[in-house]
Order: sequence, then structure tokens, then C-alpha cells
Amino acid sequence: MPAAGNGPGARIFERLRTALRGTDRAERPALPVGEALHPVTLAAIALLVVNDWWLKPHFGPSAVTGKLSDLGGLAFAPVVLSAAIGLVLHAAAALGARVDPSLSRRRLLACIAATGAGFAAIKLSPAAAGWLIAATELFGRHAEIYLDRTDLLCLPALAVAWWIGRDELRRIPLGRPAAIHRLRRPASTALADLPGDTEDLAAAIDAWDVKRIDDLLRPT
Repeated sequence: MPAAGNGPGARIFERLRTALRGTDRAERPALPVGEALHPVTLAAIALLVVNDWWLKPHFGPSAVTGKLSDLGGLAFAPVVLSAAIGLVLHAAAALGARVDPSLSRRRLLACIAATGAGFAAIKLSPAAAGWLIAATELFGRHAEIYLDRTDLLCLPALAVAWWIGRDELRRIPLGRPAAIHRLRRPASTALADLPGDTEDLAAAIDAWDVKRIDDLLRPT
């Protein structure tokens, strides 16, 4: 699928995104984790790591350092959750389950809603915060969570996760063509949630023209 924009910056971004995401193939589908490897996702993860491991220890907790981790986490958590679900479904499909592991608009929205609800719960409920602390201790870590209603002001950062997901969907989600063929679904229906012109790809999938599919999936 074509990249968005024609400027040098857009082309560099597209090459970086493709290098991280990988290129899908009809008979060798890539792992359905493109949203988790998006450059903006990785930047949000880096923001949280730098804030928690360098800014907070050097400058102490503050209104700024306290919110930076929340902003970064809300930006990447939904798409990382979505990719984790994709990997589980990919493994299930390899075992014969009739599932499509590729990213969908419905899964993206569900992950964003779940992340927002979970974030609000741990910021408002001592019980929810306690459950999360107990969960982190199972992995040998101890998280400090402060109940702070003002942290809910960071919830608009979920829009970044929505943008990342939509950017991934615009390029045909990894594994979608192979899943359509394996599940014997009409390609035009299975690609209906994607923007842009997908008629050529749908026809190639229905005919299972592997070379044509690979040509259409190859970055331009």
C-alpha cells in the first residue's frame, strides 16, 4: 500500500515503519504485531522508560514526571495489548483454530476502551491499585501507584493509540490476506473495514494469485 505523503520525511518514516513491521507475504505471513512495532509506539515506550529510569530518579516525582509516564503508557498500552492478542490468535491459528489474528478496527477499539477503563480504575480505586501492585510483584517488581484524579487528564493520550492503529490498518494488517484465504472468506467483505481501494487485492486473494498479492503488499 502507498505511503502517506510524498515528502522526504514521510518517505523516511515509511521506510522505518516497514523495516520494523516487516513485509507481509501471501504464503509467509508476518507476525500480526505491526501496531506494537510502529515508530510512534516505540517512541512512547522510550518516553516511559526514560522518565521512570532517569528523570524521576534524578529530578524526583513532580507534576511533570508523574504525568509523562501516564501519557506514554496510555499511548502504547492499547496497541501492545492488541499485538499480544494477535500473537495468541496467531498461535491458535497455527494449531488449527478458525481465527483471524490480524488487527481489526473492532479489536483496536476494544483495547483502547479496556486500557482507558483500567487506567481510570487504578487511579480512582484503592482495590484496583492494590491488585495491580500484587500482579507486578509476581514478576519481582514493586510498583508504586498513587491515587490521583488529575491523572485522568492524561486519558486523551489514548487518541495516539487510535492514530497508530488506524495507520496500521491503512496498510493492510499483517496476516490478513493469509487469514482470508485460510478461512475461505470473501475478500471484499474481509477487507471492508480498511480505507482506500482494496478491490485489486480482494480479487487477487479470491483467486489466490500469490505473486499478485505479494506485489500489492510490497511497499512502494
